[in-house]
Amino acid sequence: MRLTLAHDVKRLPTSWEAFSLLMLVGAGLYFPFWLSGQIDLPIASPLRWLGFACPLCGGTRAVGSLVLGHLGTALRYNPLALLLFVAMIWGAFSYLFLVLPMRRRVVLQATKPQMRLLWTMICLLFVANWAYVLYAGMYQVPMSQA
Repeated sequence: MRLTLAHDVKRLPTSWEAFSLLMLVGAGLYFPFWLSGQIDLPIASPLRWLGFACPLCGGTRAVGSLVLGHLGTALRYNPLALLLFVAMIWGAFSYLFLVLPMRRRVVLQATKPQMRLLWTMICLLFVANWAYVLYAGMYQVPMSQA
Protein backbone atom coordinates (compact mmCIF):
# COMPACT_ATOMS: atom_id res chain seq x y z
CA MET A 1 0.00 0.00 0.00
CA ARG A 2 1.46 3.35 -1.01
CA LEU A 3 0.49 6.88 -1.93
CA THR A 4 1.61 8.21 -5.29
CA LEU A 5 1.28 11.53 -7.05
CA ALA A 6 -0.36 10.58 -10.34
CA HIS A 7 -0.88 12.73 -13.42
CA ASP A 8 -4.61 13.31 -13.95
CA VAL A 9 -5.95 14.90 -17.12
CA LYS A 10 -9.37 15.66 -15.59
CA ARG A 11 -9.67 18.78 -13.50
CA LEU A 12 -13.16 18.02 -12.26
CA PRO A 13 -13.26 17.35 -8.52
CA THR A 14 -13.85 13.84 -7.24
CA SER A 15 -16.92 13.35 -5.09
CA TRP A 16 -14.80 13.69 -1.91
CA GLU A 17 -13.13 16.87 -3.16
CA ALA A 18 -16.47 18.43 -4.11
CA PHE A 19 -18.02 17.40 -0.77
CA SER A 20 -15.02 18.84 1.10
CA LEU A 21 -15.17 22.13 -0.76
CA LEU A 22 -18.92 22.52 -0.21
CA MET A 23 -18.78 21.57 3.48
CA LEU A 24 -15.85 23.88 4.23
CA VAL A 25 -17.46 26.82 2.44
CA GLY A 26 -20.72 26.12 4.29
CA ALA A 27 -18.91 25.83 7.61
CA GLY A 28 -17.01 29.04 6.90
CA LEU A 29 -20.34 30.82 6.47
CA TYR A 30 -22.16 29.07 9.33
CA PHE A 31 -19.61 28.90 12.17
CA PRO A 32 -19.07 32.63 12.79
CA PHE A 33 -22.81 33.14 13.31
CA TRP A 34 -23.24 29.94 15.33
CA LEU A 35 -20.28 30.67 17.61
CA SER A 36 -21.44 34.22 18.28
CA GLY A 37 -24.93 32.98 19.18
CA GLN A 38 -26.57 35.08 16.46
CA ILE A 39 -28.04 32.04 14.77
CA ASP A 40 -29.32 28.73 16.05
CA LEU A 41 -30.20 26.58 13.08
CA PRO A 42 -31.92 23.34 14.01
CA ILE A 43 -29.84 20.50 12.69
CA ALA A 44 -31.80 17.29 12.20
CA SER A 45 -29.54 14.68 13.74
CA PRO A 46 -30.12 11.02 14.53
CA LEU A 47 -30.10 12.04 18.20
CA ARG A 48 -33.25 14.07 17.62
CA TRP A 49 -34.80 11.45 15.31
CA LEU A 50 -34.08 8.26 17.23
CA GLY A 51 -33.15 9.44 20.71
CA PHE A 52 -29.59 8.10 20.76
CA ALA A 53 -26.21 9.40 19.69
CA CYS A 54 -24.67 8.65 16.30
CA PRO A 55 -20.90 8.13 15.77
CA LEU A 56 -20.49 11.81 14.84
CA CYS A 57 -22.66 13.39 17.56
CA GLY A 58 -20.83 16.40 18.94
CA GLY A 59 -18.90 16.86 15.71
CA THR A 60 -20.10 20.42 15.09
CA ARG A 61 -19.17 21.40 18.64
CA ALA A 62 -15.81 19.60 18.26
CA VAL A 63 -14.92 21.58 15.14
CA GLY A 64 -16.25 24.79 16.74
CA SER A 65 -14.04 24.19 19.77
CA LEU A 66 -11.07 23.50 17.51
CA VAL A 67 -11.68 26.75 15.63
CA LEU A 68 -11.71 28.58 18.99
CA GLY A 69 -8.39 26.94 19.88
CA HIS A 70 -9.67 24.49 22.51
CA LEU A 71 -8.10 21.26 21.25
CA GLY A 72 -8.72 19.29 24.46
CA THR A 73 -12.41 20.16 24.48
CA ALA A 74 -12.65 19.39 20.78
CA LEU A 75 -11.15 15.94 21.34
CA ARG A 76 -13.57 15.28 24.22
CA TYR A 77 -16.57 16.17 22.05
CA ASN A 78 -15.71 13.82 19.19
CA PRO A 79 -12.19 12.77 18.10
CA LEU A 80 -13.37 11.17 14.85
CA ALA A 81 -15.08 14.38 13.76
CA LEU A 82 -11.71 16.11 13.97
CA LEU A 83 -10.11 13.43 11.79
CA LEU A 84 -12.89 13.89 9.23
CA PHE A 85 -12.40 17.67 9.42
CA VAL A 86 -8.68 17.22 8.65
CA ALA A 87 -9.57 14.85 5.78
CA MET A 88 -11.96 17.47 4.36
CA ILE A 89 -9.28 20.14 4.59
CA TRP A 90 -6.91 17.77 2.78
CA GLY A 91 -9.54 17.08 0.09
CA ALA A 92 -10.08 20.79 -0.54
CA PHE A 93 -6.36 21.62 -0.33
CA SER A 94 -5.33 18.86 -2.72
CA TYR A 95 -7.95 19.87 -5.26
CA LEU A 96 -7.15 23.59 -5.10
CA PHE A 97 -3.36 23.28 -5.00
CA LEU A 98 -2.56 20.00 -6.77
CA VAL A 99 -5.34 19.13 -9.20
CA LEU A 100 -6.26 22.56 -10.57
CA PRO A 101 -2.82 24.07 -11.13
CA MET A 102 -0.67 20.96 -11.69
CA ARG A 103 -3.14 18.25 -12.80
CA ARG A 104 -1.76 15.88 -10.17
CA ARG A 105 -3.74 13.79 -7.74
CA VAL A 106 -2.64 11.79 -4.71
CA VAL A 107 -3.68 8.19 -5.32
CA LEU A 108 -3.64 5.24 -2.94
CA GLN A 109 -2.34 2.12 -4.64
CA ALA A 110 -3.31 -1.05 -2.81
CA THR A 111 -4.21 -4.65 -3.47
CA LYS A 112 -7.73 -5.96 -2.79
CA PRO A 113 -6.74 -7.58 0.53
CA GLN A 114 -5.07 -4.34 1.62
CA MET A 115 -8.20 -2.36 0.73
CA ARG A 116 -10.38 -4.82 2.68
CA LEU A 117 -8.08 -4.42 5.68
CA LEU A 118 -8.20 -0.62 5.35
CA TRP A 119 -12.02 -0.57 5.18
CA THR A 120 -12.23 -2.98 8.13
CA MET A 121 -10.01 -0.66 10.17
CA ILE A 122 -12.13 2.35 9.20
CA CYS A 123 -15.31 0.53 10.27
CA LEU A 124 -13.71 -0.46 13.57
CA LEU A 125 -12.64 3.15 14.09
CA PHE A 126 -16.25 4.30 13.61
CA VAL A 127 -17.52 1.66 16.06
CA ALA A 128 -14.85 2.58 18.63
CA ASN A 129 -15.68 6.27 18.24
CA TRP A 130 -19.38 5.53 18.64
CA ALA A 131 -18.64 3.64 21.88
CA TYR A 132 -16.60 6.62 23.07
CA VAL A 133 -19.37 9.09 22.18
CA LEU A 134 -21.94 7.03 24.09
CA TYR A 135 -19.60 6.51 27.06
CA ALA A 136 -18.40 10.11 27.35
CA GLY A 137 -21.85 11.64 26.85
CA MET A 138 -20.35 14.87 25.51
CA TYR A 139 -23.07 15.05 22.88
CA GLN A 140 -25.33 16.21 25.74
CA VAL A 141 -22.98 19.01 26.86
CA PRO A 142 -23.57 22.43 25.27
CA MET A 143 -20.49 24.14 23.95
CA SER A 144 -20.69 26.97 26.49
CA GLN A 145 -20.42 24.47 29.37
CA ALA A 146 -17.48 22.39 28.11
